[in-house]
Amino acid sequence: MDASPLFDPEYLPIIAGTLIGFALLAALLLVPIWRFLDREEEVAEEWTPEAVAERMREHEASTSAPESAEETDPSPERGEAAPRPPGT
Repeated sequence: MDASPLFDPEYLPIIAGTLIGFALLAALLLVPIWRFLDREEEVAEEWTPEAVAERMREHEASTSAPESAEETDPSPERGEAAPRPPGT
């Protein structure tokens, strides 16, 4: 087979259009997938053992000190109902 039709200037716009169209189609299909995978990777970083341990330490530190004072005095600010007097 002779390769001269590939280099014929008559076919050059068709070849260029095909290559550009293929590149645009590939980008159109792959860019959303790439963005989705980047978002999923960011979410996955929040669930590494180190990140989970850090959140647990922060949660334990934040709930241990303030909660001990609040346990004796239930208040409506925390969403708890005020104690009712007996017989009402």
